[in-house]
Amino acid sequence: MRALAAIFLVVVVCSSGVAAQSLRLPAVIGDHMVVQRDKPAPLWGWAEAGATVTVSMAGQSHETESGDDGRWAVTLEPMDAGGPHTIVIGVGTEQHTLEDVMVGEVWLCSGQSNMDMRLRKMEDAENEVAEATHENLRLFRVERAVADTPQDDLDASWVRCNPSDARDFSAVGYYMGLELLNELDVPVGIIHTAYGGTPVEAWTPHGAMEGDPELQPLLDRHERRIADYEAELAEYEAAQSAMTNNGSPNPGGATLKKPSPPAERYMPAGLYNAMIHPLQPFALRGFAWYQGESNVWRARQYEFTLTAMIEAWRAGWGDEALPFGVVQLPGYVSPPRVPPGTFSWAELRESQLRVAQKLDHVGLIVTTDVGNPTDIHPLAKRPVGQRLAQWALNEAYGRNVVPTGPIYQSHRIEGDRVYLTFDHVGDGLATVESAPPRGFVICGPDQKFRWAVAEIIDDRTIVVSEAKVPEPQAVRYGWDDNPAWTNLVNSANLPASPFRTDDWPGITDDAR
Repeated sequence: MRALAAIFLVVVVCSSGVAAQSLRLPAVIGDHMVVQRDKPAPLWGWAEAGATVTVSMAGQSHETESGDDGRWAVTLEPMDAGGPHTIVIGVGTEQHTLEDVMVGEVWLCSGQSNMDMRLRKMEDAENEVAEATHENLRLFRVERAVADTPQDDLDASWVRCNPSDARDFSAVGYYMGLELLNELDVPVGIIHTAYGGTPVEAWTPHGAMEGDPELQPLLDRHERRIADYEAELAEYEAAQSAMTNNGSPNPGGATLKKPSPPAERYMPAGLYNAMIHPLQPFALRGFAWYQGESNVWRARQYEFTLTAMIEAWRAGWGDEALPFGVVQLPGYVSPPRVPPGTFSWAELRESQLRVAQKLDHVGLIVTTDVGNPTDIHPLAKRPVGQRLAQWALNEAYGRNVVPTGPIYQSHRIEGDRVYLTFDHVGDGLATVESAPPRGFVICGPDQKFRWAVAEIIDDRTIVVSEAKVPEPQAVRYGWDDNPAWTNLVNSANLPASPFRTDDWPGITDDAR
């Protein structure tokens, strides 16, 4: 990508705390860290080229030699949960010891501002923070950074969960980690690497987008922004020079406004390079992802970008089956329309749903019931973290719990009625406070939707109809930017995902 190095300046801080100049560790490998249990666990670092490096932990001993670039790596054999342990790393006569290392479960939490929203901003923040002392919950918060090439390290350090550090940690990540800690009774490590106001393409490797007919336009648009900025800057500098040469920096009261460069955090792959790549291949159980607000006007494209990102992250960690939890966007902006039509937030949720349906080991965490129509940053983060943990307990740990809310599976039309079938119902479909099902609309050949009457007729099936629609063609549920009036849940009281039975064009289909 041309001229990026001149425009985007990134400083990556090496925070391993290693005193010996010939031995350096990445920030993610340090005191108080959690090593993923029951899986091979890579450890790596840098030393002088050709140096012999020894690593020992919990009765294991490994030896390797650093390469021409100084990088070395070993892989610990799978271990049971427990600790604290020490890791001793030796290079020649030098030795470095990592203290208070636990073996347990590690999850990476990423996304934009709703994942980045800190515990100190919760409604009961004073009490929440005061109670955040958990010896076996370990936190690793990555500082925000952007880079135009993949980096080797980042700015962060592992800490034992305490009020001082928890207050500025992801609230969603904290609640997820605390729930897993209580349920699994093993040490839990949560990596918080998020940046507010960022699009999904910023978290996606450049190579995963390059040449893809759906995603190449993201790269092309950024290149145009850079070119436009450079042209505007050249014009500004020329005009400024001309004014100075005329003998006055401000003849006749003329003013010049220096153009601003494109926002760094929007750069495709910029956040992946600085905030994800340096963490690979640190062993993880899986990912939690809460992002999408910055992509709502390209909602249809989001399906393809998120798919590419998930597959690229899994490839970077060398495991195509790593669990990936996707938090579906909550309601925002508008009160319910009567009846609903076509809206960008609804289309973004549909893209999230499609990704969860087409990729294995991807879960959908529905949050339409915990949004705020006047605040894009709803404060109800505890249920989001708890729902992520519940999905993880099912997906990653085989617990017999319902992983998500009801998901539309199929439909059939019989006369003037449409029968809808759902997955993930638990012991059966239900509604909030046992009220009649709300939020369904139906249309005939004219494609004009009307509010529908819905009825649960068995554990997995709902029938929908409307007297003025004798020949139904399609049904939609919760199809709005803010579907706050919907009330379909399963036996675990988890809300159903919005959906539609049609595939008619949406307002973001052509946005690239």
